[in-house]
Amino acid sequence: MRYRLMNEYSLDWPLWHDDGPCDAGTPSFTPRLEREILEWARDFNENYGIETGWPTEEAARSHERQGRRLLLLVERELPEGDDVVLGYWETNKRKGL
Repeated sequence: MRYRLMNEYSLDWPLWHDDGPCDAGTPSFTPRLEREILEWARDFNENYGIETGWPTEEAARSHERQGRRLLLLVERELPEGDDVVLGYWETNKRKGL
């Protein structure tokens, strides 16, 4: 199975498969990684503006770095034969990042 780690407005669980968003907790991860994934999505939902992007350059860079770090952690915990890609689309419209 191929997954995509990608935020979307109002979604708490930012993992997707070919048919759309995954149910919360799917695929299954350690509790620590699950919390980090949920925190990453919460940061997006609370701080990314549809018209303005991220409030600061640092917020934009930090969120993207966290997404890339989570991608590596998710890859390690997926069953053999499954993979994941990062669908990072959250540009900072204020600065064109």
